Amino acid sequence: MRLKTHDDSEVNMADNISSSDFGTSTKRRLPICFALDTSGSMMGNPIKQLNMGLNNFVASIKSNDDTRNSTDIAIVTFGSKVEIAMPFGKISKEKGLPEITASTTLTPIGEGVLTALELLNARKEGYKERGIKYFQPWLVVITDGAPQGPNAMQNMQRAIEACNDLERNDKLVVFNIGVGSGVDFEILKKLSIKREEPISVNSTDFGKLFEFLGSSSSSIVSSGMNDDALYNIDTKPQGKAVELDDFMKFINEDE
Repeated sequence: MRLKTHDDSEVNMADNISSSDFGTSTKRRLPICFALDTSGSMMGNPIKQLNMGLNNFVASIKSNDDTRNSTDIAIVTFGSKVEIAMPFGKISKEKGLPEITASTTLTPIGEGVLTALELLNARKEGYKERGIKYFQPWLVVITDGAPQGPNAMQNMQRAIEACNDLERNDKLVVFNIGVGSGVDFEILKKLSIKREEPISVNSTDFGKLFEFLGSSSSSIVSSGMNDDALYNIDTKPQGKAVELDDFMKFINEDE
């Protein structure tokens, strides 16, 4: 399958993977793919805060030898089109992140999620071919709206079914995250059959969100925290989503 990267070059997820992309570490890997909303409503401060949060997250990964050698990160964006902003590859102290921009009104969430799942699957196959063990992959979906665009609802349904099937077979951890009050939480909720409610954040909370993701990935890689801890939230949902502060409180208590 060929997809466009952020610079309009093509990547073939089945064939365009080299051994150098996996590094030399023999540590068990944690593949994380972000599927990020870059529709027009994310313009301005929200996309600025998102970029800052992503960079802080990667900086925290790089600062720890265990997480730097174990965590693999890819970024998919969905706006006017779906793009691979950053394909999987080894994380080095020198490698930076591409800047994520927003400039459209379309929100092809389903297509973005399906692309992210393709990337995760190709990464897993690469691990298997090289005898590298891995943790359950993470899919982190962040959106502030609802599916919009050609075949948006059909693709969203395909994405929901694919995520549900993988979760049901303990082959994926889904973080379905809604930003602000314009999110269709009902459809976002359907991406996960294990998470009782989506996680709700404001754009000003991106720092805390990525802090949580960073500490959780460190706990998985370094401490062997069970994946179920990322789903089993005891706190009562606020409306149609679990507030981020409640999520953070639960994780901190669990540790």
